[in-house]
Amino acid sequence: MNKKNLLSLLSNHHLFALRLLLSLLGAYIGYSYRHTSHDYWFVMMFLFTVIAIAPGYYQFKQHGDNLKALTSQLLHWTGGLGAAIVVYAYHSSGRIFHEEAGLIVLLILALTTYLDGIQTGWRGIFTGLFLGLITVCVAYLDGYIWQLAVLAIAAITISYHWNSDVAS
Repeated sequence: MNKKNLLSLLSNHHLFALRLLLSLLGAYIGYSYRHTSHDYWFVMMFLFTVIAIAPGYYQFKQHGDNLKALTSQLLHWTGGLGAAIVVYAYHSSGRIFHEEAGLIVLLILALTTYLDGIQTGWRGIFTGLFLGLITVCVAYLDGYIWQLAVLAIAAITISYHWNSDVAS
């Protein structure tokens, strides 16, 4: 894969769309398979970490600058991963149930993504709020998938039309 294609895939818009689509899939899993949603959100914690760090890592490898920002982002996401691992350990030891473990890991993912968005731009903030909304929907509502899908499609459309990496 050449540099131009990789840079295109690592654009703020593409990563935003990927995060929202993975979040929608998680909302569906949380609605349909509540007893296994904790596994999905735990894997998403790792995947969102990679998605968040990949652009900064690629920029650092290409230009050798911005080590402080990359280190800060690594520490931030490592903290979120650590919290999710603790929740998963509680779940594995039987201290919390499947559904609660999924909601707690999802809430950790939402908070970690939101706080990362404060540093990186509106797309991260929106994704964190969207994940928080999914947490509330999974916990209290029925039949929320279509409404979340409409919101995600609207956000992806806005992101596409406002696809400026300067404005992030």
